[in-house]
Order: sequence, then C-alpha cells, then structure tokens
Amino acid sequence: MLKVLEERQGYIESVLHNIKRISEEIAQKSVSKRQFHNLMQQRIINLANSFNLEGLSEYRVENIRADGRDGLIDVVWLVDSRPVTVFEIDSRIRIKSIKKLLAVKVPFRFLVYYGPKGLASLIQKYNPDNLIQVIQLQDIYFKS
Repeated sequence: MLKVLEERQGYIESVLHNIKRISEEIAQKSVSKRQFHNLMQQRIINLANSFNLEGLSEYRVENIRADGRDGLIDVVWLVDSRPVTVFEIDSRIRIKSIKKLLAVKVPFRFLVYYGPKGLASLIQKYNPDNLIQVIQLQDIYFKS
C-alpha cells in the first residue's frame, strides 16, 4: 500500500511541476487571459503523452448544472478510453468548476487557478476531503 501512495504522490508532484513550468513558459509571452487559458489547455492535453495517457479537451459531464444541463471539463487524461485525471483551468473562483471536478469518478483532479489569491477557503468548503489538487499559479500578467 505504501508503494501505491508513494507513486500517487510522485504523479501528483510531477503534474504540479510540469503545469507550473508550462505556465511560466506561456507567461513569457504577451497573451490575454483567454489566450493563456487556451494555451494552457492545449499544453496540458499534450502533456498527457509524457505520462503515456491520451489527452482530450471539453470532456462532457452529464447533468451537472442545476437546470439539468451538461457541463464540460477543460481537459481529461484517459487510459484505455477511461478518464483518470481531470483539469479545470480558471482565472476566477468558480463553484461550478469545483462541482464538475468532484462529479467525475477519477483518481486525480486538478484545478489550475491563475487568478487572485484567496481560493483556499472556498476550495476547502466544497472539497473537505481534499479530492482536488489546486495548482495556484502566481505572477501571471496579461495584456489588455
């Protein structure tokens, strides 16, 4: 069991490190918030290959909204067509993103957050079991 936990933690740390590296590379460019989101999404999809997984964007989560409509998760990584890791990428605190991440039955959930600080208390409220790994990106500046 300890080996599984060590491998799990190693995977999480590797994902965290790679996402931060990618964000630093993108931040070097002069991009808008929307462009940053789209570039992060594409780079996270591509990053799946380095873990021998398949990356897809806009993964459908059925019946997630209060009105019964479906939602879309920014990125999903799959093994044998089964989701194993999901990512939401946000510049502001969005409860619906947290709910979407928690609605998918996967071992790994990441919220890539590039907005103002202050996310921790909200995440804790909706994620008391710490099922979501928050990747807080810092010092990201956007063109107007």
